[in-house]
Amino acid sequence: MRLDFIAYARLLARTVSLHEDGAEGHSQRMETLVERMVAVLRQTEPLPEDAALWPQAVLVHDFGKLFVPSQILRKPQGLTPYERGLMQQHTVMGREELSRLAGDFRGGAPLAHAFWGVAAKIAGGHHERPDGMGYPLGLKGDAVPLVLRVARTADVYDALTAGRAYREALTSEEAFRVMREEIGGFDDDLLEALAAASEQGLLHAGD
Repeated sequence: MRLDFIAYARLLARTVSLHEDGAEGHSQRMETLVERMVAVLRQTEPLPEDAALWPQAVLVHDFGKLFVPSQILRKPQGLTPYERGLMQQHTVMGREELSRLAGDFRGGAPLAHAFWGVAAKIAGGHHERPDGMGYPLGLKGDAVPLVLRVARTADVYDALTAGRAYREALTSEEAFRVMREEIGGFDDDLLEALAAASEQGLLHAGD
């Protein structure tokens, strides 16, 4: 049933949050943001058929971090080049493992197969950037699907506004400035959709 695999995705997301310091609630907030962004985008453009799966599929975007040593995930200072390489491998590991899970449902449960397929795509590509400066493949332009652009936009915003072990939380206004002026690689229409999504209600305790 649909609820079975979504419940499993929530369990996996919870497991990842326990492995990474400061990630409590991150995937759940991303789910809310992506759901709101999809609703905003639908008002102005047709979306892929699988867009209905995106909000729940982003729950496991960081599944591959379970294969990264926790001392790296929780390191308060900058990573060494070697540690950064290990960290970036979480996208590859996440895609591979979730693709295997999607394969388990091939032929017998089409909706579950489609869901885990989308989840694997997001896990593997949510750090890709349309300017080609992302990882792991360095995809560029239209080679970065909309679902990955949406996921990255929500991911970065929540990471900035919730904070991490190595960085204090920013206000929403500060986060948008950093995303536009310092990080870059975001589509204007997605930033607008994100702004509308973030204004619809509280995402963080104390906001």
